[in-house]
Amino acid sequence: MDVVIRADAYPEIGTGHLMRCLALGQAFRECGWRVSFTTYCQSRGLIERLLAPQEGFDVRLLTCAADTVVQPYSTSWAVADGVAFDSRFHKSLKDAGSKVLIIDDMAALDFYYGDIVLNQNLHAHGLTYNHAPGTKLLLGTQFILLRREFIRHRGIEKTITEACANVLLTLGGADRDNFTLKVLTAIKDLKAIRITVVVGAGNPNIESIKAVKTASPVTILQNVTDMASLMASQDAAITSGGTTVWELAFMGVPSVVGRITPIEDFLVSGLNSLGLFIDTGWFKTATEDEIRGNLLKLVTNVKLRKTQSALAQRLVDGFGSHRVIQAMEAVEIIRGM
Repeated sequence: MDVVIRADAYPEIGTGHLMRCLALGQAFRECGWRVSFTTYCQSRGLIERLLAPQEGFDVRLLTCAADTVVQPYSTSWAVADGVAFDSRFHKSLKDAGSKVLIIDDMAALDFYYGDIVLNQNLHAHGLTYNHAPGTKLLLGTQFILLRREFIRHRGIEKTITEACANVLLTLGGADRDNFTLKVLTAIKDLKAIRITVVVGAGNPNIESIKAVKTASPVTILQNVTDMASLMASQDAAITSGGTTVWELAFMGVPSVVGRITPIEDFLVSGLNSLGLFIDTGWFKTATEDEIRGNLLKLVTNVKLRKTQSALAQRLVDGFGSHRVIQAMEAVEIIRGM
């Protein structure tokens, strides 16, 4: 089967759309499907990953975000993941003869011209998607898409110890407002912890982040290709409400979560309904005292960390891509009758 995936990564939207499509693309390749990406991507590290021989993808790089083309050859399926793709774009894929999988977080379009609409978030069931009678909705955390490096950890229960020595700080692949600097400054005086900061490959603020003087050892990393192994070594994390939240949940890492964009507000609100993580509000308005205080709540409360970790790992089981593929195969059967 041929699949073309259309997803982008640039500062205004972050890297999450493309990263979760990478996870889906890896699952497609394991099924023996031919997978191609059409993308406007400003992250050199992500481009290199897509082009890596071990991935086996065909990749077409676009020169601007406004370009909504896909590959010229006919495909069995087209996958579209991005806030710039409107109903007309989805309909154009259908009119070209493709079956269409739309990945969407907010149900903001007037109509969804897709064979399948996927929303992997907790808030998905509270949204209304206007669609044709035959469209299949895949809603909720059972469909969370995880990359290959995470799937290798499936079934491993996180061990939560009394000591909380290792703290991960990662606010996504873009962080154009440099909230990483704000958070690191907020926790710079904490002792008895080791802080690992992960920033995107093209983060222009790396020097200001490195300049922060901290009471605890700090390691700053870029171009991390195995986030799963890194997360496995962490006792707690501070992150934003994007794709990384679900990765941390799968790995069972208790976390403080903040909002950067409106779409993250949807996700974090859903997390709050279960008490999955500690909510520190909007990073733009949260004070340094609030950020530091929320981390201390986590670091000093082993019972809370154990509760959060167990709940998170029950919620995200690592079979999301498999369930999406099953749904696509079911559409193939129905359409072939």
